Amino acid sequence: MALLGSLLGKSRSVRPSLLPLLELRSAVLTLRSGYGLAPTGSGTVCFFAEGRPSAGTEAEIIAGLAGDSARRNLVTHDAHGRTIVRCWRENGDLGWLLDDLVDVNEKLAQAGFAAWLLHSTVDFAELRDMRHPKLTMVYRRERGAFYPFSPRGTRGRDRAMELKIRSSLTRIVRMESDIGRWRPV
Repeated sequence: MALLGSLLGKSRSVRPSLLPLLELRSAVLTLRSGYGLAPTGSGTVCFFAEGRPSAGTEAEIIAGLAGDSARRNLVTHDAHGRTIVRCWRENGDLGWLLDDLVDVNEKLAQAGFAAWLLHSTVDFAELRDMRHPKLTMVYRRERGAFYPFSPRGTRGRDRAMELKIRSSLTRIVRMESDIGRWRPV
């Protein structure tokens, strides 16, 4: 049936994958040696919780309880109506953080919020100043790809650094090739 469908121009929808999110572990050495950046232990899952009565509250409870059972995630809202779930690990352990982000994504998807999941992020900072992220790697689940976001000041971004990082990480993790899809977070 797949052959017939492809001949007729029909395509199956591909289920978005979270596996590339876990592959970000492989990029740590390149970011550390090439740019002096290390994981801060902080990341987010961003989504809209609309469409059903009390859907926002239900999604917030699910997101807050996902991940490590000893830790609760911080759930906040921004001015654009998005819900942001912040996960963190004090020791900067990227492996555990990525597992937590995947868990939040999966639990929200299983509860029926898959269509509202926007992106997941992981913050990186210079080793001498871990409190101020210099780079955020943004993972767009529906695209299955990352893009770098490097803030400069309150409204700007360091596009040159973003392009260098994309070039450095292209062979390590799947990077979004369409720069027009690189949105500030």
